[in-house]
Amino acid sequence: MIDMRLREVYRYLGYRKITPTPEIDARIQQCIVRMQAAATPRAISRRFPVRTEAPDRVEIAGLTIRSRDLYRNLSGCDDAYMFAATIGVGIDLLIKRGEVASMTDSIIYQAAGAEMIESYADREVAKLRAQEAERGYQLRPRYSPGYGDLPLALQTDFARILDMQKWCGITLTDALLMVPSKSITAFIGCTRQPKTAPDAAYLAQEVNPLKLSADSTASSCATSVEANASVPNTSTARSTHDCRQCTKTDCLYRDC
Repeated sequence: MIDMRLREVYRYLGYRKITPTPEIDARIQQCIVRMQAAATPRAISRRFPVRTEAPDRVEIAGLTIRSRDLYRNLSGCDDAYMFAATIGVGIDLLIKRGEVASMTDSIIYQAAGAEMIESYADREVAKLRAQEAERGYQLRPRYSPGYGDLPLALQTDFARILDMQKWCGITLTDALLMVPSKSITAFIGCTRQPKTAPDAAYLAQEVNPLKLSADSTASSCATSVEANASVPNTSTARSTHDCRQCTKTDCLYRDC
């Protein structure tokens, strides 16, 4: 079972300053129970030496990447992981079924699915963090293709280097979106340097909307709900994915 933070599910659904009704809360709980039964989480990671050169050059796993944001994230690191994780195609099937039977359930599956993959990825990274601590290293926060100026095209390199289809069942569409949609790829830096800045200092100011899609993140909730449901419509407020409009205070992907 994957631990999930209900407050995050509520936030993805658009409940910021209001509380879900008991009816909607019960429906969310029912959807989460179905998701726990349908999820098939899998993860893969490989550690590589990393070399950084100011202002924007990163070399890892035979790749030469031009990205100021990734350089800032990995600067000072000796090694870095290439990491991929998914909670499986079962969640996508629930979302599709919900689109036919109940749009409200589909929206809930989208939001809860985003929290589920984030929570699972955090759990797997925690294992890597404990492993690295034994050899005297700390981990930087996850940094994914599509964040800031890091090209989304790197998804193809992740797929090749990690053999994601074999080990996690993750494939890419022509638009470089991952299938299953609730999947994550990321670089994770390893450094011996003492932590002198908050995690947000190593991340982009804003999330690149190219990384996000209606099927791959919970913040892209469906734009319509059943007439008798009270799940808020968040499509307008979140359509640009502008971190400056976000009210979350503990998000790593903005300076707090």
